[in-house]
Amino acid sequence: MDHPGWVGGTNFMLRVAVVGGGITGLATAYFLEQSVSDIAIDLFDADSRLGGKILTDTSQNLVIEGGPDSFLAAKPAMVDLCEELGLAPRLIGVNPQAHGSYIFWQGQFYPIPEGMQTGVPARAKPLLTSPLLSPTGKLALLRDLVARKSPAGDQSLGNFLRRRFGNQLVDRLAGPMLSGIYAGDIDRLSLKATFPHLLDAEQRAGSVYLGFRRSRPSAKNAPRRHRSAFLTLDHGLEEMVTVMADRLTHTHVLLSTTVDRIAPAGKYWVVAAKGQDSVYDAVFVTTPAYATANLLTFLPADALDLLRRIPYASLAVIGAAYVPEDIRIPTNRTGFLVPSAAGLRMTAVTWVSSKWSYPDVLSLCVLRAFYGRAGENILGDSDEALLATFRKEIAATMRIHKPPQYLRIFRIPRAMPQYTVGHLERLERFHRFLAAYPRLFVLGAFEGGVGMPDRVLQARQAVQAFCGQSAAGSADQQNSSANH
Repeated sequence: MDHPGWVGGTNFMLRVAVVGGGITGLATAYFLEQSVSDIAIDLFDADSRLGGKILTDTSQNLVIEGGPDSFLAAKPAMVDLCEELGLAPRLIGVNPQAHGSYIFWQGQFYPIPEGMQTGVPARAKPLLTSPLLSPTGKLALLRDLVARKSPAGDQSLGNFLRRRFGNQLVDRLAGPMLSGIYAGDIDRLSLKATFPHLLDAEQRAGSVYLGFRRSRPSAKNAPRRHRSAFLTLDHGLEEMVTVMADRLTHTHVLLSTTVDRIAPAGKYWVVAAKGQDSVYDAVFVTTPAYATANLLTFLPADALDLLRRIPYASLAVIGAAYVPEDIRIPTNRTGFLVPSAAGLRMTAVTWVSSKWSYPDVLSLCVLRAFYGRAGENILGDSDEALLATFRKEIAATMRIHKPPQYLRIFRIPRAMPQYTVGHLERLERFHRFLAAYPRLFVLGAFEGGVGMPDRVLQARQAVQAFCGQSAAGSADQQNSSANH
């Protein structure tokens, strides 16, 4: 068994394990190196590559993302990291000519009404004049002005919005807009864990609409340094993974290495992988909830059950590139969303070539089609079945009948954790179990948000907490030595 503090014959002050090489784990290793001068890090990942769900295909002189394609500029953690990595000049925003998105409903494309914020209206006129809602659906919007405030406790996002705005708004607009963020069922997602600001608006003003109208966006939450609300890198997001990994100088990256067990050993931690036990001063676990539960078997069964009960949704993304002449409809927006009641398995399509002005790419029309509705095992379909569905539905929506010049399927099993009703309360209970293990840090997309800025912020905060513990421990040790 290796001894803590010794790596390759060199004495380091601290030795740390990071389990999981996605954006959370990679950012954790990077921030640890930036914050602690004498440290050695082992970064374990079961995959053969770093980056987790961040995957960019540039093989055809195109940029096609297999996972996320951008991040929110209003959450500064990612912008800050890109600037630290020297990537700020490579950041690009959404093409200003591609303003807004469509809803595909009853065989037609309808513009999403202006002023829709996180699925609810902040402006009345665009929604009241939209043909997406019937007169009955528009009349139901008035419920928000007279409905009672929500009772204490959590509730589903869908229940909250249906009670205040009616079913049509939820099923045709809010549902497709909001559930796509989590790839989940809006009627099961927790309001408090996903969009608590909706509840805050209701509690402040008695009406979500009036609460939005009365609030003013603060400078703190406004996009900084960049005009676009969404940002990406000009050669794809995987470039950030590569640059950050190249900056690691005190991190030993162990790819294709599955961690079998993590266990406390006095004031140290044992990590078992490939039949070898190694000892660390601290461990950061950044794997999905179900995988984390399998690693931390020393915790009580109740704690592990809290992790194992967090559901995950699987996704499939199909990237395709067409000759421009084969596209028979205007692609003048960022893409379109498909309500579940529309009868298609497709949930959304991004018009990549319209949304982003990537430099030095072929002049093809690139799109990404998304599959994987709540409760559907989309990955149970073979590639042939997925492609047959895609061809049928892309013809029905965009009237494309010619084969693409390039096509790729990205399968993302257990892609998105589901923040179901009561999620925050369950996590609070889990953290009470962790309180006895101060140098064990459990991170992941099942807590704190699924977006890239959320992941980076969580990593930075965990490293700050670790540094605070280390500083307090050093002070206690010095005081103890002085007393003797």
